Amino acid sequence: MRLTAVLCKQSERWIKKELWKNRKTLRKVGKYSTPSVLLEKGVAIHDALDVADDRERLEPFELPEPHCVPNHQRNDSQNPDWHDKAAYVLHNKTRLLEGDRHMRLLTKTLRYEGLPESLMTAVEREPLTEEQARAAEEALLHAHLWDCTQVKLPKKLDISKPHWVFPREYGVPVRRKVPMVLANFNRLCEKMTSSTPGVLERSLFRDIQARACVHKADGNLLVFSAHVDSVLTSKEPLGAFSSPEEVKATADTELPDLYPAKYTLELESRNIYKMDELYPMPRTSGNQHPHTLHVTHPYDYFWFPQQKLARAILASFTFAAARARQLYGADTVTPPEPVAVQCTFSDVKSFGFLAYQLNTLDLREDNGIKNQVWVDGPHDLYGNCNHETGLEGFSPVAFQRFLALYKNGLAA
Repeated sequence: MRLTAVLCKQSERWIKKELWKNRKTLRKVGKYSTPSVLLEKGVAIHDALDVADDRERLEPFELPEPHCVPNHQRNDSQNPDWHDKAAYVLHNKTRLLEGDRHMRLLTKTLRYEGLPESLMTAVEREPLTEEQARAAEEALLHAHLWDCTQVKLPKKLDISKPHWVFPREYGVPVRRKVPMVLANFNRLCEKMTSSTPGVLERSLFRDIQARACVHKADGNLLVFSAHVDSVLTSKEPLGAFSSPEEVKATADTELPDLYPAKYTLELESRNIYKMDELYPMPRTSGNQHPHTLHVTHPYDYFWFPQQKLARAILASFTFAAARARQLYGADTVTPPEPVAVQCTFSDVKSFGFLAYQLNTLDLREDNGIKNQVWVDGPHDLYGNCNHETGLEGFSPVAFQRFLALYKNGLAA
């Protein structure tokens, strides 16, 4: 290491800076008056800062509150769908505490176990062949094991060992499996009925929504809004599942009782809603009658089976009510002819089926003629399915009923 001599030379530049900072008198700017010669000649005097500042000056304006949010997205009275009177809105995310019992009370519906006699006769009359059962099994394999999608699946949880950390797995997510199984089943039904007369008078629409509004006797407004995975429509409407005598007999049967709870329990109250009826198919369409609704549950979080059934009843009632209002007018209380629809509700492992018949839209009171729903299932599709052992315990019962619902209304 080389030692250098210490230089005691002072920096004149540093000294001047210190003097400038310490002696404030040196920094005073004198104020000189405008020369009288310029004033006599009328020369305009401008501030140097104004001349040197060439930035663009915008005119002052007021931003909307909240800033830059369109009116249809606002949560206040400026929203075009705002109403001073709040309504109870039922939608796909509505989880009722009592499940289907609560939904049947809201829609004034009676429940019957099993499918209607006409549908059960069709199921028993045409059992699946070996080839059809094998095709249904391959449809499940295609969605669960043969799909190339590989994403990180949700964490596993063992209730008996909550502290145990399972290794993360990759595979096909539930949100892809459930719609794919439904699409495969629809494709199989189209293939198996390709030579049947009237099959070309069917249309399948995906991602469909319907809406219907009903007033209660206590002044509350119920807005039913249903969103389904797909809807199968037909040129001719489905026939009624029950006779007029059976419809009249529903007046003697009581609805479920939620006492001491009120029917508005678990319902969302909001001021922003739409009161117009919405049926997705216009009356000018060729295949405008609802045939079969498909309600899916492609989620990992848990719902009770009764809550999934409640969603299916909500969709069936909403589409049937919207169709009745479209046919017979917005003020229709009792449709001249019952509106019948079929519905399936499915998750990753099971399929359920129901048939719904709309007899009345008078939901003000719980007495009088009531609507009807027939529920069958849910039926398990398989016992176990993984890449190590494959698909185990396949059950063709669900697809057999799915095919029977698809064939309903077709000529033999």
